[in-house]
Amino acid sequence: MRLTLADAAEPIDTLGELHSDTQAVYWLARCPQTGDMQLWRWAADSNEAPQCLIEDAVGSRVNQYGGGSYTPLLEGIVWVRQHDQAIMHRDHHGASHCWQKRPQTAYGGLCADSKRQRVFAVEEDTHGQRLIAITASHRYVLAEGRDFYGAPILSDDGNYLAWVSWSLPDMPWQRSLLHLAQVTANGRLTAFERWDFGAAISQPQFGPHNALICMSDHAGWWQPWQVSLATPLCLSSAPVDHITTPWQLGERQHAWRDNRQVYCQLHQGAAQLYRRSGEQVEALLSAPGRVVSITLAEHGDYAIVQNACCGARLIRFNENGSRKCLVGKVVSNVTKNLVTEPPATAQWLETRVGNAGETVHGFFYSALANRTAPLIVRVHGGPTAATYPIYDPLVAYWQQQGFHVLDINPRGSGNFGRHYRECLAGLWGISDTDDVIALVNAACARFAIDTARCFIRGQSAGGFTALNALATTPLFAAATSLYGVTDALSLSAKTHRFESGYLAWLIGDETQLAQRSPAYHVTRCQRPLRALFIQGGNDAVVVPEQTHAMARHIEQQGGEAQTLLFDNEYHGIRHPQARQTMLARELAFYQ
Repeated sequence: MRLTLADAAEPIDTLGELHSDTQAVYWLARCPQTGDMQLWRWAADSNEAPQCLIEDAVGSRVNQYGGGSYTPLLEGIVWVRQHDQAIMHRDHHGASHCWQKRPQTAYGGLCADSKRQRVFAVEEDTHGQRLIAITASHRYVLAEGRDFYGAPILSDDGNYLAWVSWSLPDMPWQRSLLHLAQVTANGRLTAFERWDFGAAISQPQFGPHNALICMSDHAGWWQPWQVSLATPLCLSSAPVDHITTPWQLGERQHAWRDNRQVYCQLHQGAAQLYRRSGEQVEALLSAPGRVVSITLAEHGDYAIVQNACCGARLIRFNENGSRKCLVGKVVSNVTKNLVTEPPATAQWLETRVGNAGETVHGFFYSALANRTAPLIVRVHGGPTAATYPIYDPLVAYWQQQGFHVLDINPRGSGNFGRHYRECLAGLWGISDTDDVIALVNAACARFAIDTARCFIRGQSAGGFTALNALATTPLFAAATSLYGVTDALSLSAKTHRFESGYLAWLIGDETQLAQRSPAYHVTRCQRPLRALFIQGGNDAVVVPEQTHAMARHIEQQGGEAQTLLFDNEYHGIRHPQARQTMLARELAFYQ
C-alpha cells in the first residue's frame, strides 16, 4: 500500500517525556488534528486503554526548545500550558488550577517534590533564568546567578537536589557544572557541592543510597559517572556516547533503581537499550534505532523507542524478558503506525574528509524503483543534533515517489563523541559544506543516482549548510531551506539568548560571520540558483526577515526563489495541515 501525503506529513517525534509513579506511566503524544503535545496516562497492570489527561497543548518554551513540561505529583499532574506558559495543576479529581502565570515568563524542567507537595522548575524571563520551587500559593528562588539552569532531580527520599548550570558563551554540551544541595526541613537548600570536569555534564540521576550519577563527556564520550565519591567513578567505559546532545530540559536516557540500570549506547549513530541487573546485562531492543526517554517503576521498566520498522513506540520491559507495546503498534487514538510495507533499510555510508584521517557518514535509502533515480540529501539542524536509521514516513514517501534519500551526519553532529562534535569549532560554513559534497560524491560513485537531479534540504542550521552547498558547487540542482539560517551576522544580533554565544564558537568574528553565510555566497555565485524557503511567521530562533532577504538575493541574481510562509508556526512546522501543504509544495518543487 502506498503512503499518502497525510502519512508522509506525520512527524517522527509523536511521543516524548516519559514519567511514572507507583500507579501509572505518563507520556506526551502529538495530537493528529493539531500537532500539539497532549498528556496521556496508562494505569499500570490494568486492561484499561490509555487515557488522555490533558487535551490542551502541553509544552515548555524555556530556551525556545523546551522540555520537562510536566511531572506527576501526589496522584495529580503539574504541567506547563504551552500557549501562555502558565504552571497548571490537575488534581486527582480531574480539576485544573493555575499555580503560576507571569507575563513573558516560561517554565520547564519540572521535577516533583512529593514530600513537600511542590515542584522544582527552571524559570526564564527577560532578566534571565533561575531555579525555583513552587506550590499553589508560594514561589521560592533556590538558585540564581548563572545564565542557564537545567535537569533538576530530587533523590527518592526527598533530601537531596541536583541540577546543572552553564553560562554564556557556552552551550550545555560544551561546558557545564553539576550542583548538589541538601534540602532542609523547611524546603530551603544548604550544604552546596559542585563538580566541574572542564567539559559538559548532563542528565543527573540518583541511584540506590542517594548515589549521584551523571553523564559527562570529559573523557571524550558521554559516559555515566558516579560523582558522590571521594574519586568520581566511571560506570561504563565503553568508548561510545550513552546519551544524545542536550538540547532540551528534562531528558532521561539512563535510569537507576534498586539493583538495576537501564541505559543506551550509540554505535554508528544507532542506539541500543540495555538493562543491567547485578552482573547480568541484556539488550532490550530487537534492532537499534533511537531511545527517546526512559523511566523505571516498581510495575515495570518503560522506554519510548524508534527503529527502522516502525514509528515511536512506548514499550514496557518486564523482568522475565517479555515486553508489551503500550502505544504505537496498532492504529489507535494515541498514535498511528504508518508502516504499510517494509521500507528499504538504511545503508551506512562513510567517506574520508579533511587532512587528519577524519570521516563523514550518513544513511542512504534507495528509491523503490529499480533504476537510476534523483537524490534528496537531508541535513539535520543543530548543527549538533543527529539523524538516526529509524523509520521516517517522509523518507518512505519519497522512496515511493522514486527518490533516493541520503541523511547525513556531518562533523559537528552529536552521538559520535566529543571530538567529532568539536570538529566544527570555527569551521561552520566550511567543513559541513565539504562533508556534504564528499558524501554525495561517494553516494554517486556507489549508487545509481541521476546526478543532474540532486537536491538538498536542511532545517534550521541544516538550511545554512544546504544553501551554502547550493551556492558553492554545481552538484545540486536546487535546495529547500526549512526555517534555515541565511545570514549568520544578522542572526547573531537577533537570535534568542540561549544560542547568542554559539555562533562565535561555530564561525568566529563579524567578518567571518558575514563571509560564511549563504547570503554572501549567493551574491557571488555566477549560476542562477533555485531554492524553496519554508518559514514560520512566529519563529524567534531564525526570524522571517532572514528568509525574505535571502529569497530577494537569489531573485536579484537571476535565480528562482519560492517562499512558503506559515503565519502561526514557530521554529518548526507542526500543524498537520501545514505540514501536508509544505510537503506537497516541496515534492512539486523537486519534480
